[in-house]
Amino acid sequence: DQTISRAIVLLKEITSLKELEAINCVLEGRGIWNTEEIAKSGQSFVESITIIKIMIQNFHLFFDLEGMESQINKLKRLTIASSNVFMVPCKLARNFLSLLYLDFHDNLLVNNRLDETICKGSWPSLQTLNLSQNSLKSLEQTAKYISRLPNLNNLDISQNNFGEIPDVCEWPKALKYLNLSSTQIPKVTTCLPRTLEVLDVSGNNLKEFGLALPFLKELYLTRNQLKTLPGAAPIPNLVALSVRRNKLNSFSKEEFESFRRMELLDASDNNFMCSCEFLSFIHHEAGLARVLVGWPDKYVCDSPLA
Repeated sequence: DQTISRAIVLLKEITSLKELEAINCVLEGRGIWNTEEIAKSGQSFVESITIIKIMIQNFHLFFDLEGMESQINKLKRLTIASSNVFMVPCKLARNFLSLLYLDFHDNLLVNNRLDETICKGSWPSLQTLNLSQNSLKSLEQTAKYISRLPNLNNLDISQNNFGEIPDVCEWPKALKYLNLSSTQIPKVTTCLPRTLEVLDVSGNNLKEFGLALPFLKELYLTRNQLKTLPGAAPIPNLVALSVRRNKLNSFSKEEFESFRRMELLDASDNNFMCSCEFLSFIHHEAGLARVLVGWPDKYVCDSPLA
């Protein structure tokens, strides 16, 4: 604890120091740092901290870092990954006044502790949040707590085992980017916010996608069970679509042309059944080669039409 306290004080003397990284470290002590000495030494100039795979030997005895509030209010980016984080005290979270980016991927966050970690007034400037690979189980609760972050526009909650998805959810009003890949959701519903511009629901065994998202520009549906392209009418502004590794047999000229703004379509690694109509379309459609990702190598006929 004394070593950590002294190191924090000494590092402040390097006024040009903006980034700190600690990877594969063992933290001894109980977090009883000399907060008075640290506070007296002035404000930290560090704007970005990355901590990956840190082990706290006396985890059950470690203090909650009370008294460090004055040292974190200028921090802009914080990553603590693969380190068994299960909560952040509300009082501490409210003092990350300038934080724009927070990455807690591959930790032990659960829903009943998220209420404390994202309490009202916490992380007030946050724009990007990564909670992927945690132990969150309720999408409805997760969205409700995250809706307390008024400036959040980018959220990654992939690789949590939600399993179910309700019809109604609360979200931050500014949310534009949402990653829900590999979360075991069986379908997409109106729980998802209409404000989205980028949505990733890959790896969920979805059989269809018919959700109306009028501002959506990018949609990632890789590794699902879709047999047809999504309808274009509910997502009229789509620019990029990935339906790689689904169960598509073909898609028609009319389906393709209904996406009026499409610039990139990745339909590779599907089991295409090559009817005369489909072959004629993909070989003669002007501009299709410019739009199809992986063309022509990734578009091999699985079988002729039976």
